[in-house]
Amino acid sequence: MKNFTFFLLLLCSLPAGAQDANYWSSYYGPGGFFAPGAVIANNKDSGVLFYNPALLALSHKKAVSVSGSIYQLESIKIKNGAGTGKDLLSSNTSSVPQMLTGTVMLGRKKPFYVSYALINSSILNFSASQRQEAQMNVLHDSYSPGTEYYIGQMTLQNQIKSSAASLSAGYRLNERWAMGVTAEGSFYRQHYSNNIASRALINGGSSSLRLASNEALYEVSYNHIGFRLKGGLAYEQNKHHAGLMISSPLAHVGGSATLFGDLAITNIRDVYSGEMIHLLASTRQTKLRSKWKMPLSIAAGYAYDHAKGQIYVAGEYFLPVKEYGVVIPRNEYFLRPDTGNNNLLTAALLRLKDARKAVFNMALGASYEVKEHIVAYCSLRTDFSYADNSLFTSGTGNTSYTAAWNNFHCQIGGNLRRKKYNLRVGLLLAYGQTGKYLQPVNFDQPNDENYLLGDAKETKAHHFLTGLMLAFIHNL
Repeated sequence: MKNFTFFLLLLCSLPAGAQDANYWSSYYGPGGFFAPGAVIANNKDSGVLFYNPALLALSHKKAVSVSGSIYQLESIKIKNGAGTGKDLLSSNTSSVPQMLTGTVMLGRKKPFYVSYALINSSILNFSASQRQEAQMNVLHDSYSPGTEYYIGQMTLQNQIKSSAASLSAGYRLNERWAMGVTAEGSFYRQHYSNNIASRALINGGSSSLRLASNEALYEVSYNHIGFRLKGGLAYEQNKHHAGLMISSPLAHVGGSATLFGDLAITNIRDVYSGEMIHLLASTRQTKLRSKWKMPLSIAAGYAYDHAKGQIYVAGEYFLPVKEYGVVIPRNEYFLRPDTGNNNLLTAALLRLKDARKAVFNMALGASYEVKEHIVAYCSLRTDFSYADNSLFTSGTGNTSYTAAWNNFHCQIGGNLRRKKYNLRVGLLLAYGQTGKYLQPVNFDQPNDENYLLGDAKETKAHHFLTGLMLAFIHNL
């Protein structure tokens, strides 16, 4: 039981992460004034995907649009993430179409417009590793005098993708008011893996006590299918445009997960009792249920037409989310050998959990007619994090964040308008940083007291993204 209590504390000390905890990361949200149709109050001629479905009835436009990133570079750097000079750096490039949309008109006397959209997003693709190999005094001199040959290494991976299909309809109530509704189905999938190995050769020990080690692996893969509704209102009078939209919480349709946990501790001396610790815990569970939540949100926007373009402001408030289990394992055998009681806490130790604070994001955009048929666009938006560890009721389990800090986005681009098509090209920029990122491991001072994992400290981390985006809109 003593070793089991130690194990519980050790496992809870290993941080785990998942997606960056932000709602407005997508190019197609209400803050993306450049992205086709991603607005609340007025779309002008921005495209055919409408965040607020009520705008469909005001556009009188039938079109098909394909858009995506021609080239995108994303970088996340966790300075000293595994110890002094041991940065965790992940950078990747992508070049894929991300959105296909279309709008059609139904009815003649009292027409209403229907829009469909298929969206594919790569939310996060994080992969980093580090290694420490040196002669260090990591074990107590009472049983291993002098410096030891020490090797510490870690790999951290987190890949998240999301796909959505939506169907929207808009109807004009009168000259100034319109309403609309959107039905959206989403498919969310994530693979997360955190692998840490820390080993030292014992000096002067017998052949059976030559290696002290601590190796821990936590890996989870899951997918989730959800459904939600969005309802919107739109108002326009001369140069003034306003919009209001409410998005329902994400309803659970289905989901599955596979989880793997493994811990092996050998020949590490307990600093209090002096006893050598030997511990093995391992499990692999498949066909687990998974959940992924999106809260109720309320969005509003206002746009004003001026002589050469438009000024646009929008905001969206996301309600908090109480703690829940993204993946909850079954209470099966984990510690080996099992005593009959050790399996009772398996679910608490290995679960992937989530909880979120309320978030309010703001966006400001502007358009300007450079010359006939050419319009320039620029937008700025916040992308605040919803992560808050104080919302969790206990320290057991694994949290679901990697880049849990505030980000800020900028889009700059232009639209070439022709009778049969619109061609839009833009530059995407995003930056975020924090000075309170907790290291997953610290190879500076591994010793018996911290079980060769070092003492994790807060460090700096930042995220940078730039990309070239293209949208082609064929007017029907």
